[in-house]
Amino acid sequence: MSDSSNFVSGSFEQILLGLARGLRDAQAVLDDIPPTDAFGRPQSSYHLPYLDFSIKATVQASLPSEPEPSGAVRHLRTSAIKASRIPQLKLQLPDLKRSNEASAGATELTSTFSGRLVSVPPSNSLPTLRISARERVPDAASPLKREVLIELSNSTGERIAEAPVELNLDLLASLELSEAAGANNLTEDKLRNGLQLEQRLVQTDQQGSALVGATLTKTLPANTNLVLLINSGATLTQLILTP
Repeated sequence: MSDSSNFVSGSFEQILLGLARGLRDAQAVLDDIPPTDAFGRPQSSYHLPYLDFSIKATVQASLPSEPEPSGAVRHLRTSAIKASRIPQLKLQLPDLKRSNEASAGATELTSTFSGRLVSVPPSNSLPTLRISARERVPDAASPLKREVLIELSNSTGERIAEAPVELNLDLLASLELSEAAGANNLTEDKLRNGLQLEQRLVQTDQQGSALVGATLTKTLPANTNLVLLINSGATLTQLILTP
């Protein structure tokens, strides 16, 4: 495929990708609407099912209109002479202010592309699972003892009860973040031993919540960042613990 053909196909690809990204971003804004209002009453949720589009474009193929000087042609190689006669394709949107008269040595093809971008919501239109986690210090006298509060719900605001939740320490991410924060001489073993979880596999209660105790050791530097991965099935969130 020639460079001109690549340019035409690449242009349409960028247009379609731009439309798809716009549809996705618009849906992301709608997904951020809280499921309940300030008084706890359910709010309506919205979904963009599809986007119809129609693109009108003009493709023009033209040959060089001015002959090249004979003196310059003698010094060109045969391959260069053949390359100069390849029609050059370019994609341009129609300009209503331009004249409709065709220029000499040029061929125009006006095409209209219509279609529909269909958005497929996750979980086949079923409510999506959401997981949130935060830490708290139950006793100010023991700042290294923490509690991790986990809440599991779906996109409609319903709490998910009796669902398994798993907690794991991301050693690689913890090591990279800690070194970036200035914590030196840390190893994976030090990080692994620096966090003690009471449970690594818990189950949410009837309110969709779970509470896990965590203890950080005194051997960890103050600028250590422990990345805790919390997931329920394929739904994942992260929580960073610092001494």
